[in-house]
Amino acid sequence: MAPLLTDMPAARLDSLIKHPFHRENGERLVGFIQDLRECRSAEDFVAFQRDLLHATLAANLARSERSRVIKRLRKGESLPADAPELVVGDRHDVEDWQLEYDVLERVGRQLRSIGDAMAWRAFRYDRRYILALRRNESPGPMTLSKEGTVHEIQFAEQQWREHGHFALLHDITNCLRIGDVTVFHDRDNDEQEILLYELKTNPRRRESTQLARTRLAAEALHTGGPLPGPDKAVLVETGVPYATHLSALSDAFVRAHQNGLKTMRVPGQRGLLALDIVAAGNRWGEQEAAGQFHASYAALLRRMRLTGHVISFSSGDSAARNTMAPPWGIYPLQPAQCAGLIADVLVFSVTLSSDNFIEEVRKAGLDADWVLPDGAEMGPDEPVVTIKGHGRQVTMARAGVEQLMLELTDLRAWAEGIDQLLRKGTPGSQPWPYFTDEHKVWV
Repeated sequence: MAPLLTDMPAARLDSLIKHPFHRENGERLVGFIQDLRECRSAEDFVAFQRDLLHATLAANLARSERSRVIKRLRKGESLPADAPELVVGDRHDVEDWQLEYDVLERVGRQLRSIGDAMAWRAFRYDRRYILALRRNESPGPMTLSKEGTVHEIQFAEQQWREHGHFALLHDITNCLRIGDVTVFHDRDNDEQEILLYELKTNPRRRESTQLARTRLAAEALHTGGPLPGPDKAVLVETGVPYATHLSALSDAFVRAHQNGLKTMRVPGQRGLLALDIVAAGNRWGEQEAAGQFHASYAALLRRMRLTGHVISFSSGDSAARNTMAPPWGIYPLQPAQCAGLIADVLVFSVTLSSDNFIEEVRKAGLDADWVLPDGAEMGPDEPVVTIKGHGRQVTMARAGVEQLMLELTDLRAWAEGIDQLLRKGTPGSQPWPYFTDEHKVWV
């Protein structure tokens, strides 16, 4: 796994964020987000994907070139004659090459986050497709050295050239991991036919495990069958419109840009802290800015009067790491703010207590209990909350809680959806609820 920013020494973190590759990509992200929001037709999406593909392949190639140099230097060998130029540092210092490699890993991940935003927009913000097609291991960086990548690009170009259809390349995203390509057929009355393809470079090869998973995902989407995977998960329609309080996040970032940071309370007894790292550094300097951050956060917690477990989730260093989460590029914010979240020059955190959460859920009419033991970490599969109703019970794990926090989900709308899920019942299955009208939330 790529190193987390929080695990890096301060000096290395500063060098990474200020590296020319990182700065240039931050500016490029704004343009990508602006262009994506203008995509309406298949032609628009095809042109956008070509530009994103070009940037992605270039970043991944540059990263692989630096990997080759690092391996040689760590073996005590000389630089290869065709070594790329090192942008910052000593060409003979392996740590300087490692820094550039780490920067390019981040650049590649940031571009995949834009790919995720393209996927959400192409699927018209229907979360079902993301929930179904995310359930696989990552294929790794997209490079032309892979025979499959070349075949998929050729297939996508053929779909546009011969049929006028947009074919979304899954490997340009982080969230689409089942199937290779999704083809969108625009119909009359704004209808859309969506076809999922698992491509074979060798037509004689027998049906693979990947193709079987693709079939399962398609059946889950169209017939209500189980999602791929061992957990017997099924998609459950709640019929409830999705709602959030993300307008508060937009307001918080406007104030943070003016003052360095902003704290506020959000409906659902949640506390929001927004930080503009550049503005904070300009106002206070790096060391004092860190002190201001901690002091403001502590004051926010005092105002909230939290009891029970204190739960906090942050946007930091999360671009293209979580296949379930909506990408920052579709958040209802200005393009520069979305790009700032992707590049970690804007950060926000949301805090809540277990007691307050249970109180809010019960206010909405649900019977809920916090079951995570005292002192236990909220692992990915650890049961956190149980909710009962209509003679049934569902258990929330970390992903469900994180969604409510970082999406600032309206808890009453969410509780109404969970009530519908319990009412419908899914015996013997792990239910994944989905809401309606998400296109009204995201950009």
